[in-house]
Parts: sequence; C-alpha cells; structure tokens
Amino acid sequence: MKVVILAGGKGSDLFPLTQTRPKPMITLLGKPILQYLIEELKEIGLTDILIVTGYLGEQIRNYFKKGSDLGVCIQYANQGEEERIESALLASEEYVRNESEFLLLFGDIVSEQGLIQRTLNAFENTQADMTMALTLKGDTGDFGIVEIDSMGMVKKAGIKKADLTSMSNYVDAGCFVIRTDIFDEIRKEKSLSSAINNRIEKGAKVAAAIWEKEWIDIGKPWNIIEANRLLLSKVEESRISKNVVIGPNVELKNVVIIEENTEIGSGTVLNGPLYIGPNTYIGNNALIRDHCSIDKNSLIGFGSEIKNSVLFKGVKIYRLCYIGDSVIGQNTVFSSGVITVNTETPNAEIEMNINGEIIKTGLRKLGAIIGDDCELGVNTMIFPGRKIASKSIITPGTTIKEDYE
Repeated sequence: MKVVILAGGKGSDLFPLTQTRPKPMITLLGKPILQYLIEELKEIGLTDILIVTGYLGEQIRNYFKKGSDLGVCIQYANQGEEERIESALLASEEYVRNESEFLLLFGDIVSEQGLIQRTLNAFENTQADMTMALTLKGDTGDFGIVEIDSMGMVKKAGIKKADLTSMSNYVDAGCFVIRTDIFDEIRKEKSLSSAINNRIEKGAKVAAAIWEKEWIDIGKPWNIIEANRLLLSKVEESRISKNVVIGPNVELKNVVIIEENTEIGSGTVLNGPLYIGPNTYIGNNALIRDHCSIDKNSLIGFGSEIKNSVLFKGVKIYRLCYIGDSVIGQNTVFSSGVITVNTETPNAEIEMNINGEIIKTGLRKLGAIIGDDCELGVNTMIFPGRKIASKSIITPGTTIKEDYE
C-alpha cells in the first residue's frame, strides 16, 4: 500500500517556532517528528511514501531527500499556497492513481507506536471501504468530532463542537485508509469529512480504528513539551556514547541518553528521563531535570537548571539560568541569570495568546516559547506562557510581561 503524508501546513498557532521551520521539522530527541512516522512505516513494511509539502517545504526535501538513509522511497508533491487539507490531498492524486486505496497520515502527529498498524488491521478485518483512526485524547474544540455506531462504523465525520446534538467525544487521529476514487468528491465537496459523509450516505462502510493509547497533535506550543514527555517516557534504558566525558561527582538518575562528543562538568546532576545531543557541553554544578531534550551543539553553563524543556540545536544557556517547561529555538543565547517563570501567582491555569486569541492551556506550569537566533541579556525575566519572536534582542534586566514580537 502506498502512503501519503501531509506535511505542508504553516502551523501559525506554533509561532514563533514555525517562523523558521515547518511543523513536521520540529525536533524532539534529535529527530524531526516526521522522522518518527517514517521509521514506524518502515518497521511495518510500508516504504513507498509521498510527502506533500508546502510552507518551507525545501527543509523537508533537503533533510529526507529520497529516503534511502531511512530504508524507504520518498517522492514529493507541492500543495502550493493553499493550506487546506483538501488541497494537499489533491496534490497526491497522481501518485496514487493506480491504487485502489492508500494510507493517509498527517505529518504533525506524535503517538505511541501501533496507531498505523491498528488502522490497517481495522481496514482488513472489517472489510470496510475506508478506515479512520479515532482517539478520545484530542481537544474537540480543535478537531472534527466523529460519531460511530454500536458496530464500530463511522456514522458521521467532521462534526463541529457547536453541534449540540452530537454526544461523541471521538476525534480523528490523523490516520486513514482512503479509497482513491474519492478525489472527485473531494473536489466537489471541498472537504475530506464531507466527502467521507457523502460515501456513508450512499452505503459505504467506514470503519473506526479506536486508539486508546497516547496521542498528541502538535497544534499548540505546549504540545511540543507534551510530545517530548511522551517520547522520553518510552525510553527503557540508558545509552551513553563511549566518547562522552563525564567529570567527577556527576550524578546520573533514571534513564539518560547522551550522544557522542558531549562533556558533562563536575558536580552536575542529570535526572532522567532526558536526552542530550552530540557535541554538547554542560558545565559544573548544573541540574538537568526530568523530561529535557537538549539538541546537538548546545551549551549549559555553571549552576543553570533546566527542567521539562525542549532546546533545539545550538542553544547556549550561560551561568545561573533557570529554564522550566519551555521551548527554546535553535542558536538562541541566554546570558547569565535569565529566568523563565513557569507558574502564575496565585497558582492558576496559564493562558497564552494564540493568533490574537487568549487560550487556556490547561496547564499550571508553562514557561516561555522562544524562537530561533534570539539574544537575551543578563537577568532577563520572562513571565509564564510568553512568546519571543525569532531574532529578537532583549536588553539586560528586561522583564517580559507580554509577547515580544
């Protein structure tokens, strides 16, 4: 079966991290999230892949090339300026023309392994015309609700939350088996959900593959931290490269991954699960706490504390900083004494400005979301849930109370 991965969306809700990269190229544990999907496809024997790109698509093409390094065969299509799912799907039509059905994946999903196989099994076991993976884990405000019947067949897809007649909490999980003869209906209906509903009304069987395990759509900045926690929670044993230099009195707790040419200064505590990429330096008496992902070529200075955060490659955190529950873009520099405040006072749910709308995050701990190539001066303080645009320069002693764009 051929595979189509949609990876062309702009991801404006992830500003400032998507100022400089497409969503599927957000890196966790040293790999773009799109690579996890491709590796899972390879494991189950699906190696014929089309990636539909759009916004900053050259980054995806330049990284994965033809897929030979991952043992797959990758081709590409461009969805153009139009960002709708239907436009991306129509860009794949030529690729799957001679197939009876194909596997469709959204390129910004992180889940426990098995979601793809569950969807394929449901398609084969039910002899359905099509299959949708469904999950209860999503926010039904952001996803179309899907109703199913007592036999596990889809009754209606793409229901809006405002439709009070629907009692379902299932949402689609970004994994489908789709009939290739549906493209004409997509052109007519202008919506994948409407095209599927049209088929159901005509008597087609659309099976639901229910996914009960962890599933995260990388739609909002805090989802990156959640996905990082999920991936680290599945690491079962430590892996430390042979040429890692570990100073005296370094304490290692729980599961840690430390890649090659990394140096850990004396007195430092590494409290896993955590990932430290290659060519990274961690200075004396630092504290790297649980669920951190620090990408390659980074530097953590004396006495700094990093907790439950994602640092992209080339980040430099100098002396006596605190980074908590944050995402830091590549090549960003924290001068000494920078603090990301990660709780409100009094302790309350943290809100974030997403495209001009104040959104409740559901979190009581959330630090800063900082873009690429920023410079933060000495003793900068950043309030919870604040964003700093890429290439920003923050003068010493500044308190960031509002988003810095």
